[in-house]
Amino acid sequence: MMEEIRTRRALRRIGSRSLNQKCIAGAAILGGTTIVVGAFLSWFSIFAGLQSYRGVDVLNGRLLAAGGALTVLAGFWFRRRNSVRLRWAIGLLGFALLAFASWSSVQLMILYRQLSADPMMLPRPGTGLIVIEVGALIIFGTLFLGNEPMATITNNAAPRNEKETSEVLSLDLK
Repeated sequence: MMEEIRTRRALRRIGSRSLNQKCIAGAAILGGTTIVVGAFLSWFSIFAGLQSYRGVDVLNGRLLAAGGALTVLAGFWFRRRNSVRLRWAIGLLGFALLAFASWSSVQLMILYRQLSADPMMLPRPGTGLIVIEVGALIIFGTLFLGNEPMATITNNAAPRNEKETSEVLSLDLK
């Protein structure tokens, strides 16, 4: 009876580990895709929307789109291979993208304020940078996903000896 409880706990840990892995990978893929989409949206327009500037038209937008694509690839890689280093790399890349997008947003607001002084320009900020910041925040949030620290998940998830391994593999779930 005690061994059965222990094997069920081991299976539950393995199941939660894969659920955490799926959540982190999914959040990285979703956030990276959101960033790429935000880079193709309008960041700024002048003349009451007649001339708009997308994120990919400038270097900052291209860099953010490349960072989003890199995050999507890292999310797929994390889905296949659960690694603590890769999880930290995804989260820190999300932080770097969030910081860079926030800095770009501040610079865009400075430009907007300067162009607002001219009544002929009629500037209007777009939604692209806000979408990028939301995506970067989702990626940065992967550092905080999961109910257990990564070290305990990896140390306790695997069976400790051959007997537990055979119990886990031969357990008939009815």
